[in-house]
Amino acid sequence: MTITNRPNPNKAFPNPNLPRLCFIKNVVKNPRIIIGDYTYYDDIDGADQFEKHVTHFYDFIGDKLIIGKFCAIAKGVEFVMNGANHRMDCATTYPFYIMGGDWGSAIAPVKEELPLKGDTIVGNDVWIG
Repeated sequence: MTITNRPNPNKAFPNPNLPRLCFIKNVVKNPRIIIGDYTYYDDIDGADQFEKHVTHFYDFIGDKLIIGKFCAIAKGVEFVMNGANHRMDCATTYPFYIMGGDWGSAIAPVKEELPLKGDTIVGNDVWIG
């Protein structure tokens, strides 16, 4: 069987009758989010808003989110990136330095002091729900 009329992987919405499905590589703006062909996000409240669900994704850390081809990502999925990490070599993991007031004078950790795990990589043909 030869398939000749397949969806265009370079269109954001492959099926105009299903606006809840989006080929997300075509709507992502952040160059540190790399998405393979035909990977889609399903969200009736805005399938083209995938990037809002990638949290703690700070430029100074430089990590990437890489998702392969033919993956399915359901509404409600959140990708929590390395920026959510806390120092683990102190008396507490509480981030006093970001709370303000007198606590704001606490010393913020530098990147090398955080337990960073590298890029977040999802292979091909993965369902995340």
